[in-house]
Amino acid sequence: MKTIDLHCDTILRLSENPSENLFNAKGHINYEKLVKGDVYCQCFALFTKMHELADDAYTPFERLSRLHDLFIKEIEESSGKLKRAYSANDILNNKDSISVMLTIEGLDALEGKRKNLDTLISWKPKIAGFTWNWENELAYPQSEDKAIMQSGLKDFGFEVLERFNQEDIIIDVSHLSDGGFWDVIKSGNKVLATHSDCRAVTNTGRNLTDDMIRALADKGGVVGLNFCSPFLTDDKSHESRVSDMVIHTKHLLNVGGEDILAMGSDFDGIGGKLEIDGPDKFPLLEAALRKAGLKEEVIEKMFYKNILRLL
Repeated sequence: MKTIDLHCDTILRLSENPSENLFNAKGHINYEKLVKGDVYCQCFALFTKMHELADDAYTPFERLSRLHDLFIKEIEESSGKLKRAYSANDILNNKDSISVMLTIEGLDALEGKRKNLDTLISWKPKIAGFTWNWENELAYPQSEDKAIMQSGLKDFGFEVLERFNQEDIIIDVSHLSDGGFWDVIKSGNKVLATHSDCRAVTNTGRNLTDDMIRALADKGGVVGLNFCSPFLTDDKSHESRVSDMVIHTKHLLNVGGEDILAMGSDFDGIGGKLEIDGPDKFPLLEAALRKAGLKEEVIEKMFYKNILRLL
């Protein structure tokens, strides 16, 4: 079945393994696996490890720019096998190529500078999240600290929110604090969670409460199912299992309805033992959902149709 995956960290992984590219990569994602998994579009996130850049030769935004350059290089050197998509229409029209879409995970690298924001917008990302796991000039992240978790967007965050609305850049709330989530929901922006699961099933701040799921559904958003084991289950096995993915999917379906379902693997950004360790194994989840009683049209919505509506 065709699949659109809303999140992976493959570009960062390739930057850390310069002998690899998307055609010989040894991680979760490479071109062969994308083909075998019938991937319609893979979203590639740009993510900078801000906590590791203190002694780096580049500024944070220079580091982000180098990741952007690598993303473009992978497309240009793919001999047409990969094609950039900016919208749902592009995905639908890329008949002989796998579509790839640019997203941003965390805007820490902007360092609160409008000139950096202008440059980032010129790259034409389709989706952007304000935070990863640290506070920055825009917002606060999900946290076990209640005060941080309840904190909303900062002034620069609201400014960026307005700019992104003008540029049709969708807001990703997957790493955002609860307070920031509700600020985004109240805005006029398109919103989704690229890689999150259900807090009622697995009680971690990285997951969404039922109220959040309903709010996203009311806004026409989607939730990309995250394959990371600590978000799927409370046990300490560090095993990402299809059976747990089915439980979260059914909870999302029951709370938010069939139009909220989507895929957000987090490949090349997660560890542990993965039952689905690459896009070539997406059919395992498809089969498990069918066995669990989900209708074919609902599975199709989850795997690609819902996100096409939003893009």
